[in-house]
Amino acid sequence: MHYSGLVFRGLLSTALLLIASPTVPAQTADVTTVSAVSNGPVVAPDSLATTWGASFTTETAAAESVPLPTNLGGVGISVTGVDSMQAQASLYLASPEQINFLVPEQTALGLGAVTVMANGANRVGDVLVSNVAPALITVNSMGTGTAAGQVVRVGGSGTPVVDQTVDSILVGEQNTAAYLMLYGTGIRGHSANPVQAMIHQTKVPVLYAGAQSEYPGLDQINVGPLPASLAGSGTVDLELFVDGVPANVVTVTFQ
Repeated sequence: MHYSGLVFRGLLSTALLLIASPTVPAQTADVTTVSAVSNGPVVAPDSLATTWGASFTTETAAAESVPLPTNLGGVGISVTGVDSMQAQASLYLASPEQINFLVPEQTALGLGAVTVMANGANRVGDVLVSNVAPALITVNSMGTGTAAGQVVRVGGSGTPVVDQTVDSILVGEQNTAAYLMLYGTGIRGHSANPVQAMIHQTKVPVLYAGAQSEYPGLDQINVGPLPASLAGSGTVDLELFVDGVPANVVTVTFQ
């Protein structure tokens, strides 16, 4: 089951604006690069990342379509892997203190470097690249609280009904199965080992965990069917493990 065509329509703006998270990590170099979704210190090839700094540009510029540009507001980024191979990054957004970009798919794993080219100067900082760096998008764009996603309910007719939030999930309806569609980044590079999900300490099948088809760097996770035992449990934690690496814990709410 892979409802890749049922896209959370606010996600493009979310992918851009989660970049505007008010939680700025402590900087140890001219620039600091983290996951754009969770602010975690590890990124993955073909994932969404954010570089923080100062005075990158005097304006805020956002990508308006795909393919993404490699320059916004006079700002560009290159990523150099541990193998010394350098590649230009595609950009979602550039602002005076923050750049949101797509880690080049070919970036070698290990300790690499991010170079920001702006105002006629280059600024460099380390970046740690792993095959996975799972992070789930949340409604508040800060990586905490309610997951950004949808509930898909499939009844006897086989026609899916899509609820656009995960804060009032109905399970246990007769002849109806409910599934979660969640969104994140840093997940698609997982091994053949199954991605695992736990909801309220209950293991739930993960049917798909990989690239979402519309937005570069965005991953989609389909979870379910959701067990009827979760009915009435209220707001509970959802945990995701990718190759044993935990994503940020998010919440969903059951009626």
